[in-house]
Amino acid sequence: MAASRATSRVVAAAATGAPTLVFLAANAVGGLLSASVAAAVTAVVVLAWRLRARQQVRYAVVGALLATACAAVAAWTGQARGFFLLPMVIPAAATAACLLSVAAGRPLAGLIANRIVGGPPEWRSHRALHRFYAVTTVVIGLVSLVSLAAQVALYRWGEVAWLGVLHLLMGPLWAAITALSVLLSRITVTRARNAARETARHPVLAAAKPDHGTP
Repeated sequence: MAASRATSRVVAAAATGAPTLVFLAANAVGGLLSASVAAAVTAVVVLAWRLRARQQVRYAVVGALLATACAAVAAWTGQARGFFLLPMVIPAAATAACLLSVAAGRPLAGLIANRIVGGPPEWRSHRALHRFYAVTTVVIGLVSLVSLAAQVALYRWGEVAWLGVLHLLMGPLWAAITALSVLLSRITVTRARNAARETARHPVLAAAKPDHGTP
């Protein structure tokens, strides 16, 4: 079962990156116009395959639309690097969302990951959980900012091939960051619950210890 899931994820990742790979290869061989057409056609083929296999249909549709839009932007700008303009919006939006959510006292990691792991609804009033989610959100925001800076630099330098490599690597990287965030959230929530149970069992001992939980 685990091997089957791993294989499915590898195939899905390869299918997601197919339009970018096809664009880079076609651009090197036949130029921008053929590359844009090839990427758009590949996106449609991948979408049809995923719909038939019923694999992550929602993400397949979004991926196909994004790849087609990227090809259209490249053709419109008349530059191969234009293919990677739209993907830059993603880390820019992620950076802004993360930092603004922390500034507002509602860390994005807490709003998302806490619900996934079944954490307490009152996590914002729990000092340890709120601090953990705030730090996690800031880290994700910084990773997004570094990704954006790298993409902007490569775009300005006209490094199309390296833009493609970075674009392909960001998918697995974000998958790993998401999985790690959920895992650490689950561990932190479990520790918070165990601490709360210990406090309920031994209130006198808990009162003598420094308070690391609720303010």
